Amino acid sequence: MTNDNSENKTNNTDECPECGSNETESGDTHEHCSNCGIPRETLELDPGFIPTNPNAAVDAGGGLGGVMGPTNHHLYRRLDRLHRRATHDEPGFVDGIIGELRNSALGRATFAAACTIIETADSKETLGRKRHKMRGNPGTSKDDNRQYRQRIYAAAALGLLFQYRRQENRVHSLIGEWNLDKNDLIKAKKMLWTLVRSELSWLTNADDDDVRARANNIDLRLTVYRDHLVALENRATAFAIYETAVEIVRQMGEPVSGGDVQHHGAITEWPEGAVAGRAFFEAMIQHGLPRECVRELHATVHFYNLDSYVDRLGAQNRGEDVEEEA
Repeated sequence: MTNDNSENKTNNTDECPECGSNETESGDTHEHCSNCGIPRETLELDPGFIPTNPNAAVDAGGGLGGVMGPTNHHLYRRLDRLHRRATHDEPGFVDGIIGELRNSALGRATFAAACTIIETADSKETLGRKRHKMRGNPGTSKDDNRQYRQRIYAAAALGLLFQYRRQENRVHSLIGEWNLDKNDLIKAKKMLWTLVRSELSWLTNADDDDVRARANNIDLRLTVYRDHLVALENRATAFAIYETAVEIVRQMGEPVSGGDVQHHGAITEWPEGAVAGRAFFEAMIQHGLPRECVRELHATVHFYNLDSYVDRLGAQNRGEDVEEEA
């Protein structure tokens, strides 16, 4: 009897107060009566997604793959060490060279070209394994020696890049800033050149057009001086002076013919007309022509940047004449 009463109470409690149904269904926020639909009981709020560990540990690996937890099993500990070693990112020797180039205040194109030289050379023979005897600074640490070698290769790459170009060269300033030994730089430059010369043809011909144009302009002005001198003196003297002037131009490190394009030295800062005029006037003096002839030719074929040079050349000749008379 007691059991029947308890069962009836439970059934009465579960019945819907409106329609008496015992069946319910879950909605978004409440349990509803399946028959009449009135709300019965409130549901608990959904807490949503909560990450188990929103803040990663300091020593957690940042690469792909998992991280093994602490363990006393010797096999798993060994696998953990191998895993950490394989996923550990450490800058290589070439990365250090590129880092030095990046910090050297280079233009974007220059930086990219120098990096290409380094990466091409390293692909042919690993630069980090080449243990050349470099002078450096005595008594420095292993890390300092490594950085010194990286800076040597960085400067050597820039040296190769600028050896056939007329742009401003950062190598000379870097030698002082980094305290580089020039003998070390020459060795590294030669070594890089051996590795990349068959791979990077643009190192030698990228500036051919500019150099060839400069050579043509200088030779054109020398020819103009020669032809005007024929009228002032004679053909044999004018052509002899012209040949001497060509050699003087080459001694100045300037190109003057097609054969000089690949072998020219350090181009001066003078315009083509100034180079040709200085060389031709110096050749006239060497051939014994008087100062008046130089001034007359300069007045005929005038170049704006040579007035003071002709005046100094005349003063020098007057000084030599005084010495001879004494």
